Amino acid sequence: MVLVHNAFRRHFDALPGLVAGVADGDIARAARIAGFLTELDTGLHHHHSAEDELMWPLLLERAETDSALILRMEEQHERIAELIERADGQAARFAASAHPETRAPLAATLRALAAALDEHMAEEEAHVLPLVERVMTVPEWEALGERGRAAVPKDRQLIFLGFILQGVPAVERRKFLAAMPFPARLAWWLLGRRAFAEEYRSIYGTDPA
Repeated sequence: MVLVHNAFRRHFDALPGLVAGVADGDIARAARIAGFLTELDTGLHHHHSAEDELMWPLLLERAETDSALILRMEEQHERIAELIERADGQAARFAASAHPETRAPLAATLRALAAALDEHMAEEEAHVLPLVERVMTVPEWEALGERGRAAVPKDRQLIFLGFILQGVPAVERRKFLAAMPFPARLAWWLLGRRAFAEEYRSIYGTDPA
């Protein structure tokens, strides 16, 4: 989960700058960045929905003394969802015009969204994950991950894998890949790396680190 969180952090943190870098009237570039935002938003929505349905109810049932923490996590999800809805509406207007009047409010909302995500994920990692280790079973935890993976369209799974692995230290990257089924690892090495690099360049204008 921390690797997934870090991927969301990296790209949501980058989005305000990507929006600010779109030239006035460059509708094609504005639409590309808006599309990237939409895909990130969709991935985050599925990530949070899985927690809402499969994790928070179990934690509330099994760790009643930590109920205030769990309720705060749910409230943070609601705040993030509100910011996403606002950003999506602003992004649609920006993609249609690439006008400075649509750029500024979108960048401001994205900065607020990135800050809200940073706060939520830091608290979740510091306080919720240790609680999960105590009260959730391995199959329950694996079901949470499987729910997230199932939500990613099959033709986008290798791309999403690239975004998760991008920027991860080599040791951690090898460990992550080693836990994957062999066919998935093979697909990554033969197809995924190149496809992800092309997609990354289309967004950031540079090769992935």
